[in-house]
This record gives sequence, C-alpha cells and structure tokens, in this order.
Amino acid sequence: MKEKILFIDNPHVDMQTQLEDLGYECVRRTVSYGELLQTANQYVGYVIRSRFAVDKTLIDASSQLRFIARIGAGMENIDTEYANSKGIACLNSPEGNADAVGEYVIGALLSLFRNTKDADNQVRNGFWLREENRGMEICGKTFGIIGYGNMGKSLAKKLSGLGCTILVHDKFKQNFQEPYFLEVDLQTLQLHADIVSIHINYTEENHYFVNHDFIQAFAKEIYLVNTARGKVLSTEDLAKNLLNGKVKGAILDVLEYEDIRLQNKPFEEWDRAMHILAQSDDVILSPHIAGQTFESLTKHVKILVEKIKNCK
Repeated sequence: MKEKILFIDNPHVDMQTQLEDLGYECVRRTVSYGELLQTANQYVGYVIRSRFAVDKTLIDASSQLRFIARIGAGMENIDTEYANSKGIACLNSPEGNADAVGEYVIGALLSLFRNTKDADNQVRNGFWLREENRGMEICGKTFGIIGYGNMGKSLAKKLSGLGCTILVHDKFKQNFQEPYFLEVDLQTLQLHADIVSIHINYTEENHYFVNHDFIQAFAKEIYLVNTARGKVLSTEDLAKNLLNGKVKGAILDVLEYEDIRLQNKPFEEWDRAMHILAQSDDVILSPHIAGQTFESLTKHVKILVEKIKNCK
C-alpha cells in the first residue's frame, strides 16, 4: 500500500505528479480541521499553506506523520518546535518566491516614486499633468535592508544595478562578503537610509519590531516597505509617522490585521490607522501578493519535492 500525503491546500498540479513519481499517493480534498483529526493517522505528510494551524493536537493525532511541507516561507501556523520534538520534519520553500518578492519591492517603489498609479488614472480621465507628476529615482538613494534571508538577499542583488548605496543589517548573520552592499549595524543603517525594506520572520521577539521608536531613530525622513509579516509592524505607529512626515511613503504587502489564512480584517472592522493608510496617496497596499507569481508556483514545487525526498 502506498504512503499517503494530504494536500490541505492545493499546490501546483506538478507537485502531485512528482510526488506520485516518488511512490506516494496524493490525496486532494477539502477538509476541515475537525475532519482531519478523525483521519490524521492515515498520512505520512501534509502539504499546507495557510488553511488552518497544524498544532499540538493535530500533530498528536497524526501518528504516521513524517513531514509537514509549507508552500512558501512563513511557518507561524505550524507548531514547529513540537513537531520537531516528535521527529517530524518541517519543510518550507522561501527560496521559491525570493525573486518575486525582490521584484515586487522594486516595482512597487518605482510606482510610488514615479506616481504611475495616479498618472495613469489622470490620463484615463483626460488630464495631462507632466510637471505635477515629476518623480524621484532610486539611483543615488541609500537603501537599507533589514533581514538577509532569501528575500533580503534577492532584493540586494536586484538593487545592485540601480545605482543606490545598499546597507544590510541582520541580527543573526554576519560576514556576508558581498561586493555590492555594506554590512552594517542597525544604528548605522538608521543614520543613513532613505528607504528601508523589512525582511524578518515573525516571532514573539519581532512583534512590532517597526514601532514609533524604531521609526524615530532614523536620521532622515524615510520610505518604508514591509513584505515580511504584518505583525512585525505597528500600523498605528506607522500612521502616526505618516501624518507627522517622518515616513514620507510606505509600501505594505502585509498587514497586522491578517488572520491565519492571510485574509485581512473586513472593511467594516477597520480601525483609524487602517483608514489613514487607505486614504493616503503616499501608501501602496496590496493583498499579500509580493511572492505570488506563476513562476514561484513551480519553484515552490521543485524545492519542496527535493526536500520531501529526504524524508523517505
């Protein structure tokens, strides 16, 4: 009898083909958390994105489980510490959407700097405003990257041809020895950066890493980009600093209000800070899509299948 893998979320169809070639039986079915508890002992692997949490109760019910494969980077919906203590491998594929995130940051920043969203709307409505839409260049700016994992590394490499000074800070990594950026401490980055892009994991320690004091520590007025996780940034503190001018503009692909399924809070439940962001022409918002490309779908498959091979 073939060992079974349950697709809790639906990955690219190629993943099923490749895992079946490895001898697994892949089960695609929409299942609730409660339903899975009743059948969890059938599976040696789960493939999941963000449908629900794989917690201690579910792990205990999954007596045959060898691996949990998370499509993407974030692992906050999986109790990885408990799973590892039970000998269950926790796999993810942050390498798969690193290029997508790097490109998104640059593209969104150029849109903000060059007023492309407003200019497009103006032309469509018969207005031809050239001087009013004079923009800025990334070239010549100092670009700070906080967090040098797969996403930060991809962004730094892509920025290297744009003529900006790149400063990288990572609390847990040193001695990168890359020729196209400077490795600095946080204080140095805050002294010089015009733009800062956040690429850190969400942990209890990083809750509201970007807060009022963090923003005020920058010597200059800054542009702020967050494509990491919503709860690393205090929306209230960002809104406050947008209003006082310390933050000149922001790009947020993630919001602190997102639930475990990466869905934002309903419009009728928005607080004052969220309304301030939504009404600002200096803010670009998107629904957690920085890593969402057709290419990243296939990259995730390739990376996760290779990691699953090691769990046979």
